[in-house]
Amino acid sequence: MAELKRTRQRAAILRLLANAEGPLTAEELHAALRGEFPAAALSTVYRNLERFLQEGLAQKEDFRDGAARYTAAQGHGHYLVCTGCARRIRLTQCPLHGLEQELARGTGFTVESHSLTLYGKCPQCRAREENRGKKPGGA
Repeated sequence: MAELKRTRQRAAILRLLANAEGPLTAEELHAALRGEFPAAALSTVYRNLERFLQEGLAQKEDFRDGAARYTAAQGHGHYLVCTGCARRIRLTQCPLHGLEQELARGTGFTVESHSLTLYGKCPQCRAREENRGKKPGGA
């Protein structure tokens, strides 16, 4: 594979991925990139993301909502996803490590990778739902 040429736009996309609080869509990256590169095209972002995936510099995350999201390569990721506001929280530790080893020992299966995404409500959405359920006047 040819060596990846370092350009200012590529460096900016990688920096945005590395500094993001969670996975970003190509469109979100494009919007953020346009602050520094107003003429940047969305196709440039997609082309660079595909190259970063090939080179192992980025990862594609699938939350089964129809939008591909990208993160800087950092091993596998585990997330909590709010079904109310779509907020994503990356877990800092792998909660499956021990289970993975136990399954490998018990079955002889070699685990190559895994992913974990838990869906539910964040505290803010849960509070909004609870407040909507309360009747006026405290009854």
